[in-house]
Amino acid sequence: MLVKKVFLDNFLSYDRAFVEFDDGVNVLIGQNAVGKTNLLESIYFSALSKSARGLKDKELINRNNKDKGARVRLFVEKKYATHVIDVNIDKFGKKRILIDDIPIAKVGELMGAINVVYFAPTEMSLVKDAPENRRRFIDVSLCQQDKIYFYTLIKYNKLLAQRNKLLKDYGNSPSLKEMSVIITNQMSETQEYIIKKRKAFLQGIEPLVKEIHTNITSDKEILEISYETEDVEENDVKGSLIKLYERAFEKDCRLGYTTVGVHRDDIKITTNGIDIRKFGSQGQQRTAVLSMKFAEVKRFYEVCGEYPVLLLDDVLSELDMDRQKALFKAIEGVQTFVTCTEFDGRIKEKSIYEIKNGTVIKK
Repeated sequence: MLVKKVFLDNFLSYDRAFVEFDDGVNVLIGQNAVGKTNLLESIYFSALSKSARGLKDKELINRNNKDKGARVRLFVEKKYATHVIDVNIDKFGKKRILIDDIPIAKVGELMGAINVVYFAPTEMSLVKDAPENRRRFIDVSLCQQDKIYFYTLIKYNKLLAQRNKLLKDYGNSPSLKEMSVIITNQMSETQEYIIKKRKAFLQGIEPLVKEIHTNITSDKEILEISYETEDVEENDVKGSLIKLYERAFEKDCRLGYTTVGVHRDDIKITTNGIDIRKFGSQGQQRTAVLSMKFAEVKRFYEVCGEYPVLLLDDVLSELDMDRQKALFKAIEGVQTFVTCTEFDGRIKEKSIYEIKNGTVIKK
């Protein structure tokens, strides 16, 4: 899977830009705030219809020309097909997406047109920060691999929002329990699929995580990951969840939000049995993140038959020499975009692009 060309029009810091990229490692060099990350953002945005940094669609429009709107046009080459992904944002922030010049009705139709794995300094918090970061790690991958998962997750989040609104608005109403039964049943049904797919995802990458972790650390540590969810019976996930909702109903009414469900799940990460989310050193946590990200890349290949595009935003400065070497070895055969302020040439097969004054020049 390759990004061959990118066209930008009024997108973030770019007035207008057109860049052709090579198949291997593409190194984007420039000083801070010249647009390196924004170029990666355009690729991520074209793949997932959302910002890698959590920006709203309207915030992706060049601030110097807010009345014009913005456009990203991505030329993608896959094993058996080529695609042109065209994302347009009007001045009001309304988005319109076309694939091969055909408008799509739902964002789910975009999933899988191009797959990406994004790695930035903020991703180093994957292990030590809140569970929502670890859930996002699973969900972003699965949504690209499985459109049914994407739609099921959306449905669950909508149902969760509806239930929370009921709890907040009708917390003291005698009829609340009856009103919430239908939503609770639907939530339990969607979660059965989500839990199954999340568990399978982690079981699929765990052998890869262990192997990669062994290769990039000299310590005799065994890295293990597993899915933490509600205490449910595997043969009756829906029924178990319904019972949990019933037991938690009074508590949910009192708090005004839902305390049971996959929106609270987590990934347990241990080395030699020690939970490094809480007790790991900074080095252990960084190595675990690297292992999980590289395993994600390899898992894409196992599931989809081709590697995703790897976006590495200023991560070299976060890694010591050994971890950088491990990174370079891991990206062999993967089209990769690396941003940095300077580059010492340790990657042999590479193409270098300098970003300066809003232009991208191949060196």
